[in-house]
Amino acid sequence: MYALYAWGNFIHETELDRLPVWIDPAVLGGERNVIDENLTILDTGTLLVDGPGTLFEIDGELVEGRDLAGRDLSEGKWRVARIRVATDGTREDALRVIGEIEEEYDDLVVDEDPADNPLPAGEAVTVWEDDNGQWDLALVRR
Repeated sequence: MYALYAWGNFIHETELDRLPVWIDPAVLGGERNVIDENLTILDTGTLLVDGPGTLFEIDGELVEGRDLAGRDLSEGKWRVARIRVATDGTREDALRVIGEIEEEYDDLVVDEDPADNPLPAGEAVTVWEDDNGQWDLALVRR
């Protein structure tokens, strides 16, 4: 199984990592997607998000969205750390999504043999970053 994750300065600088919809039980449970017209890598549409697989930072710890069900997050000590992009779990579908991004970005730097894994689980197969430091992506084999 493969997963594609996205993160970067863009979501933090715009505070899109703190939208209340992220902690909606329907999003964390996978019944509903996070939809915000500002949450985009491409100019052609919003980023589709896998809420249960998205990683949140809570008290310095990375926690998957599915593990937040029933936790009291009302004090606001959370933020999105790594967005899990919605795919069907195959390498091909993840590469389809990243292919669309690569078509629009001229400045993506690709590392097809990353020495470091930017995620706490799985094996990073490929990582991408844009020259402006706004977005980073990683294809992870889980």
